[in-house]
Amino acid sequence: MNLEQFEDLYAQLIALTPDIQGVALIANEGTVLFQTGETVADETIIGVAGAAVMRLAEHISAGLLAECNTQEITIRCHRHAAFFAAVGADTLLMLVLPADTDTRPLVGMVASLTNALPHNK
Repeated sequence: MNLEQFEDLYAQLIALTPDIQGVALIANEGTVLFQTGETVADETIIGVAGAAVMRLAEHISAGLLAECNTQEITIRCHRHAAFFAAVGADTLLMLVLPADTDTRPLVGMVASLTNALPHNK
């Protein structure tokens, strides 16, 4: 995903979920590739979440839950929720939202939006 695609994805996400406070595209090893708004600055948390999502994806795709084609993890504090979802073989998308946000509907929405990007066709 390039910067223009990231900015387009951000605009689409904000249109669908206006309470998003920040978005970041993160490489599996924890490097922030692009970001906008308020995001998690702690690379340790980003790395742990990234590793958890990727490990979960490996186990689900190889096990009894192979029909589950999207994986995500949400980390919450008292004010914020950081939602992480795999958006490719080597990248994660992080959305920062208010803590009381139900992130479950975001899984399908993020998958639909990222699958529509030119690099995924």
